[in-house]
Amino acid sequence: MTNVRVPVDRYLWPPTTMCDKRRFILLLCILCFGSLINAQEMIQLMNGQVIPAKILGQSSLEVRYQTLRKGKMKVREIPTEEVFSVTDSLGRERIWYFYDTAFGNDLSIDQMRWFIKGEQDARAGYKPFWPMVGGFVVGAGVTIGLNLEVNSLFLPPLYSGVMALPRVHVTKGSITDPIMEGDEYYATGYAKVGKTKRVVRTLIATAAGVVAGLAVRQLIINPNLEGY
Repeated sequence: MTNVRVPVDRYLWPPTTMCDKRRFILLLCILCFGSLINAQEMIQLMNGQVIPAKILGQSSLEVRYQTLRKGKMKVREIPTEEVFSVTDSLGRERIWYFYDTAFGNDLSIDQMRWFIKGEQDARAGYKPFWPMVGGFVVGAGVTIGLNLEVNSLFLPPLYSGVMALPRVHVTKGSITDPIMEGDEYYATGYAKVGKTKRVVRTLIATAAGVVAGLAVRQLIINPNLEGY
């Protein structure tokens, strides 16, 4: 059997046909996109959010970075006071947060790490299920029971405002590292984000209950009342 050598370079370069040119452009885009991903750095914000981006510049005032938004590369700036740290593509971290009570930075760097981790776990895993159920029931029940119309609009902010008071209970399974359980700084960060989520979601749930209550009252109950 005779081995046939294929001149590979004949088919890869230079691209002659339209099909070859399209394949070459596609390959070039894939290589560039892969290089961009590998070169991306991470911005750790004080609120627990992480931004994957290419850092363009850092100063005591702001961090400039480039990120992909809606298929286009956009340049953004963020105040340094909102940034905890920046990690480059080699895993080297530059910490911008510093302990100084004069600036309101009352936690040490390690304590702030735990605080931020609590924020992240709450954002990803905290689920205020029962408060939301309660909001829907209150919204629908009170609207139907008292035959509220315009006044029913006060129910969502009232209920969600009350939900800002109770303690936040950690959702089972939302702690990513068991070592963090019981740490006061982790719990504080978790509670901060957890309360915000609970207030917003109970506001939405109560509003949905009010809408359901109005529909039941106007479409089912009131038409069947004597003399309506």
